[in-house]
Amino acid sequence: MFGFCHQASDSRREAELQAIEQAKTTCKLELAKMHEASPDEAERLGKWLKERCGQDKTLPFDFKRRVLERARFHECNANMRATNQMLHAALRLAAEEHMVERGRKLSEGRRYFAKACALGADEDFRKAVQRLIDNVMMTGGVQHKGPTRAKPADIAPRAPNRAKG
Repeated sequence: MFGFCHQASDSRREAELQAIEQAKTTCKLELAKMHEASPDEAERLGKWLKERCGQDKTLPFDFKRRVLERARFHECNANMRATNQMLHAALRLAAEEHMVERGRKLSEGRRYFAKACALGADEDFRKAVQRLIDNVMMTGGVQHKGPTRAKPADIAPRAPNRAKG
């Protein structure tokens, strides 16, 4: 009988280890999905991982910490990619004189930029985005068709072609 109890505890321990490995695998798969996800999808997956790590007491603390750090990193990168895409689209629209669409893309880019900063974007990215926002704001909206007060129409008669003498 003594051997039977020992086997039961071993099988239970083995089942617990398998459950922990399965939970780790699930977390790793969700973390891998975050690598190329959109910002909204990355945020959703990050919340799911945070809830999963908070509820599951069997997962090791170091594993939870690493998973949550990587999830935050991937979410930050997703927001940085979206910021870059939106601001470059806004710059292109500003060069084409589509100011309303430029404003929309610029506001979306600023929203993603704020999320990226909150998630720990580095200082180089922040400075680059500020320069890009300045470029977008200074591009477009100044071309005028026809004469203006600063550059009136040229109404003076043309001089005939003469040889200098």
